[in-house]
Amino acid sequence: MSMSEQQIRAALKLGPRPKPQFGHNRSHALNATKRQFKPNLQTRRVLVNGQEQKIKLTAREIRTLLKRGRMLLAE
Repeated sequence: MSMSEQQIRAALKLGPRPKPQFGHNRSHALNATKRQFKPNLQTRRVLVNGQEQKIKLTAREIRTLLKRGRMLLAE
């Protein structure tokens, strides 16, 4: 039985999946053009309730799970 991404994130004690942030590129002349800061998403397999699940995690979340001792499977 497959869990939804939200259920997996809740089981891993993670918040909602990060969304892109917005800002400006600033040139030397201080011209402002719109830009996007995208999260560094990577697909990983994790063990949740004894089942292997695939989920997209940010690099920062992967480091946090490793620090907490959560089981991350090699990909």
